[in-house]
Amino acid sequence: MLDGDRLVWPRIKGRRAMLTNGPDADASARLSAQAQYAASALVLFLTLLGSHLATPLYPLWQVEFGLSTSAITLIFACYPLGVTAGLLFGGRLGDQLGRKPLILAGILVTALSSLTYLAATGMAYLVAARLLNGIAIGLMSGPAVAAIVELHPRGDRSEASRIGAIATLASPAVGLLVATLVVHFGSSHDTVVMLPFLLQLCGLAAALGLFLAYRETILPGSRRGFRQTSFAPQGLRVPAEIRSGFVFASVTGALSWANTGLWLALGPALVFDVLGATNKLLGGLTVVAFLTTAGVVQLFTKGMPYRRAIMIGMVLVPPSLLLIVATLMWKSAAGLIAGAVMAGAAQGLSWMGCSELVNRITPSEIRASVLSGLYISGYFGAAVPIVVTGVIADRLGLLPAIVILSIGFSVLAVYLAVRNRSFSRAEERAALAGSAAA
Repeated sequence: MLDGDRLVWPRIKGRRAMLTNGPDADASARLSAQAQYAASALVLFLTLLGSHLATPLYPLWQVEFGLSTSAITLIFACYPLGVTAGLLFGGRLGDQLGRKPLILAGILVTALSSLTYLAATGMAYLVAARLLNGIAIGLMSGPAVAAIVELHPRGDRSEASRIGAIATLASPAVGLLVATLVVHFGSSHDTVVMLPFLLQLCGLAAALGLFLAYRETILPGSRRGFRQTSFAPQGLRVPAEIRSGFVFASVTGALSWANTGLWLALGPALVFDVLGATNKLLGGLTVVAFLTTAGVVQLFTKGMPYRRAIMIGMVLVPPSLLLIVATLMWKSAAGLIAGAVMAGAAQGLSWMGCSELVNRITPSEIRASVLSGLYISGYFGAAVPIVVTGVIADRLGLLPAIVILSIGFSVLAVYLAVRNRSFSRAEERAALAGSAAA
């Protein structure tokens, strides 16, 4: 916002009164607080639909454009790279300019990504589209989740954090399911590679309409004009009073998303190569089962304390990895499905707990920046297994690679479960007190 925009905000006492006036008031005044809260969550959901929309389409592009396996791996790797780049700018800018400018940027860049996919004639287009998709999600994730938390009608950070986490996990699952069904039932190549992105553009148009329906959540006096805004990459500055909780949440979040990266990379491969399946639908549905479980499990754990959610999530990590190893050794379809469901539950619970912890202890004026830092750790965790698994598998084979990763992840999960119990009430109270003082 420009400095001149501040002149239209009347001096009304109270945060809620101030936020219901000003530039966003005309659109948002017609909606109740509950409706604005729902609109903010739907905007995040609709924008994230495209996160994994292209995943089932890469084998088709590989044949059409004559791409090597290493080229496909490079294209996949562009997404977490783009997300990280977006997060380095999104959180800080969201705290300075407001939540809505960054959310709008995310919607528009996602649309540009979909248009690039539609125009693809070779690898360069796919690299650019995947990179743009990652940048868009990185720019808006922290500000969008922060807006959801701040728009909750009752100020319930726990419930709002859960809704944000569900949208983050369930939306990509829905998008992946849509693309998988299109690949399986599509009547022609052009239909298969174009329809998912045309549907995404329709969803983004709806998101843009909802975006106009809710208010900005940053006080006008806390927002900077463009000339006063720093556009330098975000340096991760976490206040000392919340640092212990943030580090714990970040490491736990990285492990939960490492589990996600493992399934996103190997889910279809396990079906195609290990189980000998040729049905394209089954490969995609395995990943959908993982992502869907991660989202649905949170709907049935409403009110669960974040400590318990993290504990259960970490306890589920070792057996879920053991089931992957068993699937590789005995080619068990039942083991594959059980592993996907168990790993999804572990991811959903642990990420929900991490998000709630960070939202509870972080002051509102730096929440988007700190949440962006949490997302950076998560996407870093999601990218590492793809690279590490490929390197080890090329040298030793797929089974030894999975065994090594399973041992490492299981040891870390046990450590985090123990650390979760020792994260004392005194530490939490100190963090909350520091947050309130800030």
